[in-house]
Amino acid sequence: MSQIRKSPEVHDVVIIGSGAAGGMAAWNLTKQGARVLMLDAGAKFSRSQFWSHVKPWQYPEKIAAGQRPPQFYIDAKTAPYVTPQGQPFDLVRVWGRGGKTNVWGRVSLRYSDLDFTSAERDGWEIPWPIRYKDLAPYYDKVDQLIGVCGGDDDQDSLPGSKYHLPPPHPRCGERLLQKAAAGIGVSIVAGRRAVLTRKHNGRAPCHYCGACGRGCDVAAFFNSSDYLIEPAFETGRLQVIDNAVVARIMVDDRGRAKSVQYFDRYSKQERQVQAKVVVVAASCIDSTRILLNSKSSKHPNGIGNSSDVVGRYLAEQVRLHMFGFVPELLDGPVHNDDGIGGEHVYLPRFNHRDGKKRDYLRGYGMQFWGCGAGDNAAFARDIPGFGVEFKKAVKRRYPALVALHPYGEVLPYADNRITVDGTGVDQYGVPIARIDFKYRDNERKMMREMYDKAAEILRAAKAEIMPYDSNYMGVPGQAIHEHSTCRMGADPKRSALNQFCQMHDVPNVYVVDGAAFTTASEKNPTLTILALAWRATDHLAEQIKQKAI
Repeated sequence: MSQIRKSPEVHDVVIIGSGAAGGMAAWNLTKQGARVLMLDAGAKFSRSQFWSHVKPWQYPEKIAAGQRPPQFYIDAKTAPYVTPQGQPFDLVRVWGRGGKTNVWGRVSLRYSDLDFTSAERDGWEIPWPIRYKDLAPYYDKVDQLIGVCGGDDDQDSLPGSKYHLPPPHPRCGERLLQKAAAGIGVSIVAGRRAVLTRKHNGRAPCHYCGACGRGCDVAAFFNSSDYLIEPAFETGRLQVIDNAVVARIMVDDRGRAKSVQYFDRYSKQERQVQAKVVVVAASCIDSTRILLNSKSSKHPNGIGNSSDVVGRYLAEQVRLHMFGFVPELLDGPVHNDDGIGGEHVYLPRFNHRDGKKRDYLRGYGMQFWGCGAGDNAAFARDIPGFGVEFKKAVKRRYPALVALHPYGEVLPYADNRITVDGTGVDQYGVPIARIDFKYRDNERKMMREMYDKAAEILRAAKAEIMPYDSNYMGVPGQAIHEHSTCRMGADPKRSALNQFCQMHDVPNVYVVDGAAFTTASEKNPTLTILALAWRATDHLAEQIKQKAI
């Protein structure tokens, strides 16, 4: 049996994870004087190696020459998990500096009091322990730090910002959808994206190549590595251990965190590092697995889990995809519609204010990525025909494509959960996560309206609508927005964290990623993760200065 390597140094803070949450924690804490050690399950991705501008026809030649693009996504063989039979969950993870922010969709939407107080209005589960006024100053600071482009609209479901960079102009198809939606009483507004539309804080603006999903080689959109971790290094107070796959948080005789156990990704050597405070930011599912595996005589149900909520209430989002072709653009000229990659517009939630009574709780918004002449014509698979006539049909429709993607909130259910008991172990001998998640009647009822509303917008635009199955719910997990398995709340019996993402049971453990959310909302979570992590680590820094922790 190999010897466990224990580091004698006691770090002010050990951060688990390097994505949006971990990067923000490192940036803010080092700036305020804390000496921080970050544990990253991967290593730094070199922007010079990104295939941002490699064209599709160049791929075979480069691969034949032995070249490969960066392997952002981790596979289930390297990091396994299980699900019940017939209940798939598509879990997307990135091991490496910056995590999923290297390839994220960059949609940056503020939560509102419509989200924070939803449980107070409809009685489903618990409300957030904070309100918009608590987070608004942090949203403002995040917008200024990372650069978020967007318009000047301000709605009760989507608060505005005076710090937005200029939005990109909508594409032709997006303009036509805006007009059609206005005709049926719903507003499509400028999208909000963490993409630089002009030079910002010394960083180059986006050059509209549209290849954001392959990583940005000029860092014109926010990623944790370039925007947060590199500046934290400059303070001289950050260390990062690469390829450190965290297994557990170890505790002392009082049940407080004292060290973190991890394994070297390749040698499998077990190691431990000591910490005065541990910040958990490994992304919702992996953070939860770490917490549940951190069992001891003081925490037999997992660290900080006397309430039995850790692992429960896994909330995601349900989404769908509908496509059509608007008549004004059929047979039209082909323009470069790459833009900033993804949609330039967004439809905020509206279903709470139109006076109609719903048979479901909460709501949905709508995104529009994929409109216009893109880098492929995947829709052609659903166009009938053969030969010359088929090619004409595809070419005619190519500039006219519009795409609608509603996202709806999934309610928190106690039995939508993560467990680690009896699940088997990974290559390091650590119990893996079992993800037990399914949609319920509330989501099915909301989904029906989401399909109906998307179709209504397309009909208002007089679009040719591509075939769709209104009963199809999609595979859970594909929104890549996991939340709520270590939720914040005012009552320690019904939540694991207080309003500062600090564990009720273990005050020197903070959880600052999506696991801390009380509800999922219909919005993309990253902007809120950044704001919450900044707020939480402000609280932590003050606790350290006062020697209260």
